[in-house]
Amino acid sequence: MKALFNHANQASGQQHHALAGAIVGYALNIENLEALIPAIERMAQKHVGYHVLPEHYPYVAKALLGAIAEVMGEAVNDEVLAAWGEAYWFLAGLLQEREHGIREAIEAVDGGWNGWRAFEIAERTVESAVITSFVLRPKDGGKVLPHKPGQYLTLRLTTPDQGEIRRNYTISNAPNETAYRISVKREEGGQGGSRFLHDVARVGTTIQLTPPSGDFFLPQAQERPVVLLSGGVGLTPMVSMLETIADKHPELETAFVHGALDGASHAMDGHVRALAKAHGKTSVATFYAQPAANDEAGRTHDHDGLITVDWLKANTPFETADFFLCGPRPFLKAFVGGLSRAGVASERIHFEFFGPADEALAV
Repeated sequence: MKALFNHANQASGQQHHALAGAIVGYALNIENLEALIPAIERMAQKHVGYHVLPEHYPYVAKALLGAIAEVMGEAVNDEVLAAWGEAYWFLAGLLQEREHGIREAIEAVDGGWNGWRAFEIAERTVESAVITSFVLRPKDGGKVLPHKPGQYLTLRLTTPDQGEIRRNYTISNAPNETAYRISVKREEGGQGGSRFLHDVARVGTTIQLTPPSGDFFLPQAQERPVVLLSGGVGLTPMVSMLETIADKHPELETAFVHGALDGASHAMDGHVRALAKAHGKTSVATFYAQPAANDEAGRTHDHDGLITVDWLKANTPFETADFFLCGPRPFLKAFVGGLSRAGVASERIHFEFFGPADEALAV
């Protein structure tokens, strides 16, 4: 089962917390399954990305029920373990049904596929000192499935030091039928995915992909104003959304608000500002948390310091907008909770995780 999980999340412990949290959440809502629908959708999308199949579920059941018995000890008798088994297979049935539906919908679209497909790196562009973009085209020369702006790809990489690993990277370009672009931050302490792409992969390198996945995306019929709020490499889905807005939504009021460490790490600023200018209804604001000596507010960026909810209230369509958020966990924790406390309804707050959803962010 190891290959079906993100190895970086396993090493960091996030996968352990996410699984334990999911088990507790399921138990607490066993009589209120409607509350679990968003979590089920998120898991189903992840499973499709990692190419989890029905034949994998019995192995998970054996491992999971064995772990429950081991951890809980005498608190788990045969009756309790049987009840957990029944609960597991009920949830597994829901997930398998949804995963089958997702795969059918993908394969029904021209350019869609099931499982792994060979792509190659067609272009490689350095965006900042830490972020590089990679354009991926199918080796078979066929079309690709147009993604929903905000969705991610699952990559299967063969690295020289770790062998086969799997990683999720958000698509950073607008939907099209020819290629995907991912923009990846090199993580010095990472488990090898970003370092392989930055240090080893070149134009022509082959990479295996499953189709675009994810339940975080800009709706096709977006009507309310939009605030695209990001931190660090979390700008990748926002660039995809902004490219789409500039092309498909000429009258949509949009604010692109981004926080970076400094000018050296800030990526795609020129591209974002060109899109905003072409669109005409988009404002751009950038914040540097630790400006370098050659960074100057008003020239290289707009503001020193961190983005705040108060600034958003004063400078964006705060009372009416949909907020789309992506960034590191502390960034999400600050703004999901901060926006909620400032009166933004939950249905107007949309966010994407870099890793498993193992925390309640709205507190």
